Amino acid sequence: MESAVRFEDVSFFYPKREIEVVDSDIRAVENPDEVTQVFASVTTELPAGMMAVIGQNGYGKSTLLLLAAGRLFPHEGRVTVFGTDTSAFRDADRDPEVEQERNRYASFIYQNMEFESDQSVGELMEYVYNNGFHESRDSRLPDELTRVLELHGFLTKRMQHLAKGQLQRAIIAFSVLYGSRMIVMDEPVFALEEPQKDRAFGFLMEYSRVQNVPVYYSVHNLELSQKYSDYLLLFERDRSFVVGPTAELFTRDRIEAAYQAPMDTLHRRDSLYREVMIRAAE
Repeated sequence: MESAVRFEDVSFFYPKREIEVVDSDIRAVENPDEVTQVFASVTTELPAGMMAVIGQNGYGKSTLLLLAAGRLFPHEGRVTVFGTDTSAFRDADRDPEVEQERNRYASFIYQNMEFESDQSVGELMEYVYNNGFHESRDSRLPDELTRVLELHGFLTKRMQHLAKGQLQRAIIAFSVLYGSRMIVMDEPVFALEEPQKDRAFGFLMEYSRVQNVPVYYSVHNLELSQKYSDYLLLFERDRSFVVGPTAELFTRDRIEAAYQAPMDTLHRRDSLYREVMIRAAE
């Protein structure tokens, strides 16, 4: 199993309040009650394919994806992306050249992502494609994304004028057009209708395989996770996780044990979660 990302003895925490941490070292925290430990001495490899990250809420799915893409950094250990230590990207928020280099390695779609622009969706697509990282460009790609993601009706609109589902589809298009070596997505399709989700993930899975671009994502829809993934990263009941082929890990017994709930109940939770997320985004 070829890997794209490697975690080496990684520990990460979130402070419960503002605390002094010396050199980002968790050992400098005198009172463990002041932090929420997410990962402790984790070593694993993430395969170079299309991988769904699944498990109960609050177990660290978003944090793991952010660490893998160099948007967060471990307090101990290191994360490497295609052999490059993500610590090289620590100044990305302050240095445009470092940010560009980080984006060359990984694009990231945040949960509930949104932004404003003076340019229309169509203009942004053209700009992103022409200024992205594709080694060779296929003029058919923007048109294919427009068709698959049903962007025709709002190509002339600005991002801030889009409905949530339209915004998510446009952002997925940007992430592909950008041409990063890896695409990472945290709940990128919750506002889409079910057929739209299928089309989006179907395209991403084909793109991942043909272009050899790893795609890591989290969604609450377990059916999508099973159908559109080569690999799973499954958070288990004890908050540890396991990585492996979807065909091996996605079994009814294993999923129900990880979520501590019957499979039928989990499918109903997906629908409720979508409704909650859409209301929160309004």
